Amino acid sequence: MTGKAEWGSDVVVEMMQQYGIEYAPTNLGATFRGLLDSVINFGGNKTPEVIECLHEEIAVSIAHGYARVTGKPLVALVHNVVGTLHAAMAVYNAFVDRAPMIILSGTGPMSLKGRRPWIDWVHTALVQGNLVREYVKWDDQPHDPESVPESFMRGYRVSMTEPKGPVYLTLDAGWQEAKLSEPVPIPDIRQYQPSSPVQGDPESLRKTAEALSQARAPLIIADRVGRNPQAVQALVELAEAGAIAVIDQGGALNFPNTHPLDATGTDALSESDLVLLLDVQQVEATLTTNDRYTREIQRRVRPGAKVIDIGLSDLWIRSTMVDYGRLYPVDMTIAADTSLALPQITAELRKILEREPQKKAAVSQRLEKAREAQPALKRKWQAEIEKELDKKPISLALLARETWNLIEGEKWIVAGARDRSVRRLWKMERPGSVLGGQGAAALGSSMPKAIGAGLAAKKDGGFCVAFQTDGDLLYVPSSIWTAVHHHIPVLTILLDNGGYIGEGEHVAWTSRSRGRSTAQKQIATEIKNPSVDFASLARAQGAYAEGPVEEPKDVAPALARAYQVMKEKQTFAMVWVKTG
Repeated sequence: MTGKAEWGSDVVVEMMQQYGIEYAPTNLGATFRGLLDSVINFGGNKTPEVIECLHEEIAVSIAHGYARVTGKPLVALVHNVVGTLHAAMAVYNAFVDRAPMIILSGTGPMSLKGRRPWIDWVHTALVQGNLVREYVKWDDQPHDPESVPESFMRGYRVSMTEPKGPVYLTLDAGWQEAKLSEPVPIPDIRQYQPSSPVQGDPESLRKTAEALSQARAPLIIADRVGRNPQAVQALVELAEAGAIAVIDQGGALNFPNTHPLDATGTDALSESDLVLLLDVQQVEATLTTNDRYTREIQRRVRPGAKVIDIGLSDLWIRSTMVDYGRLYPVDMTIAADTSLALPQITAELRKILEREPQKKAAVSQRLEKAREAQPALKRKWQAEIEKELDKKPISLALLARETWNLIEGEKWIVAGARDRSVRRLWKMERPGSVLGGQGAAALGSSMPKAIGAGLAAKKDGGFCVAFQTDGDLLYVPSSIWTAVHHHIPVLTILLDNGGYIGEGEHVAWTSRSRGRSTAQKQIATEIKNPSVDFASLARAQGAYAEGPVEEPKDVAPALARAYQVMKEKQTFAMVWVKTG
């Protein structure tokens, strides 16, 4: 079709409109002033709508959180060289977490006659994509407005083709601000869609079904199956077809914790004779334990147990980054999108069981045994949790229980809930309800990712519940302002243990192992003298906040007040809690 753009940057907005890009998290930069004008005036700030951020890392992390919930990209706007360098950690985090997004960055005019002395020179690179090329799926620098449609279409397609991930496009400030001499044609994007998912080799999937049918105690470990919501039900059907226990590693909500075959939090791995890994990024990390200080590694799988690995990890490897982990011996590796592979395995397994009644009987017995065992396991967990409820400092078990009492039945998404109490106490059944993923385990990403999740949940009447650590928040405290400014509903439980205590223990261990004193182990680890007033930090940006809460009896009332404000005002509300 014939585009309606008048200026170069209008063409970029036309392409965003074609793909229905809903939001553009943005930290303002002069090198995309043309594009920002086009978003506001040519596009009416509707598709996309600007989400104003006070740091580029926040803008990219909000896009990251949104992508984790929806599976769709936002467009994050960052400023030339300097903005890209600020955003670089968040870009890497999205890359490791396989989060789709399109990062648009302005650059100083490539034409020398258009560059102002000094400022446009120190903000321009040859070629700017070099700054992030090793940890994006693709980058491009379209030469002119006529090149934008194809560049954007390829970027969207690459970002959304599994394994998904970020792409980076550089937009010359010169042509952004130039008036068009003639209309730029806008292609029919239906002819340039992302590639279809990868189906696994049929014979390998048949062999997987055969192995499951022969196993005495088969086990599935799923990490990112739930990134495709329909795959959650497919996993349930496979588990039920073979009475296969499932451990959910939490990269997404992969398996309902109310199902009798849910084995998350048990020692099922040590008892299994066949382990089926689904979308597990690092096999070694899943099948071993390691001492965080000595780095000693021990195998968790029983001798003789078979391991089958299904996923897309080998399609992702870059030459520089080693986020793929160590090669680990498995009996079969299958490259496949689990949303397609699971139904095929289930169909093959059902055929086998229909042909072999004795195997079908064994499956029925295993399923009945799981149903009988679940109530006792739940009682055991409940007893363990109850021992934690009145402890000081306040326990995560108490926070999980009181939060659940408030949000049960609502359309929540939970972020940062790595404590086992959340999965044991909450009813977790709805695909997409767990933000999941740790990316590069990078400090400074958790809060803006939770805000991105809240942005995605908001249009369906939902909100995000974020269990947020203190040191992580201090990397990006201004993310709170963005949530308040744009009325993004996030209920944050701020877990304050007084510093980077986990990291600090590494220093203490090193000192002890060398026979040295640990008397000064607080150096560079404690956030004290002065301690941060987190409630004031949040209130200063317009948020509701209270605390510090230090008594267990005060937790429920404080959470209830914050929850009510968050729901009624569609805003950011924080309860600051002193934890151990």
